[in-house]
Amino acid sequence: ARQQLDESVNFRAEILPVTCGEMMGLLIKRKLERGATRKCIRTEDGNWFTPREFEIRGGYEKANNWRNSLTCGGKTLKQLMELGYIHLPPTTRESKKKEENSGKCKICQDGGKLFCCENCQSFFHGDCHLPPVDTKRNGWNCTFCTVETSSQSLQFYTESEVLVKQMDPGRKLKCEFLLLKVYQHLESNIFPNIPRGSYVTKASQYIGKLRALDTIKKKLIMNKYSKVQDFLDAMNKFFQDPRCEKLHLNQEEFMKKFKEVFAIKETN
Repeated sequence: ARQQLDESVNFRAEILPVTCGEMMGLLIKRKLERGATRKCIRTEDGNWFTPREFEIRGGYEKANNWRNSLTCGGKTLKQLMELGYIHLPPTTRESKKKEENSGKCKICQDGGKLFCCENCQSFFHGDCHLPPVDTKRNGWNCTFCTVETSSQSLQFYTESEVLVKQMDPGRKLKCEFLLLKVYQHLESNIFPNIPRGSYVTKASQYIGKLRALDTIKKKLIMNKYSKVQDFLDAMNKFFQDPRCEKLHLNQEEFMKKFKEVFAIKETN
């Protein structure tokens, strides 16, 4: 019976059932990939744990070896990492307690090592923010503050004028701002509120959308969009994906924000 159970687990799935001692939970791969101090395991009662916290709850208080203590389908997480089913989380030095903030990331609502915006006092993970936080900088302001204070434009443009413009640092920052808004909507409003009954199905759909956003984010960081039009095309494609229909992600809202940020005047 054990063998059949093992075969029934799809290790390639975005969400894996994990156990440790008596504890059972669901591991969200995308969260773990961003760091082992992220709360990436959800239990039946809706609580979230880091792998180490889950290990302690499972009775392995002294072990501190969650890669071997946590199992899925008869394999340890270490084995699943070696087989390539789970990407290794980055090795961070986030475990020093003094580096931990008591706040939560404005984008993903998780704790860990966070950076605080000097202006609005919001917290962000270095890699949740766009552009990624330069950890050596003192006096850091987040993109939300930077764009919102600079977008009181005196000059207005038509949409076609904006779309043909080259992606310079200023326009790139505006695109990053818009992308962050979509991430924030998905990760802080939608993801935590998925109904329990259909959790795996619904959450997997959302993770699929977040992965698609991750691709756009990566291209934006790597300067793959040479014009504003290229970024907008990618976002339109994202919204037109049939999986987006049920995600309360509104393309009209996005376009409204896009026009605001790029000072586009409505042509009658």
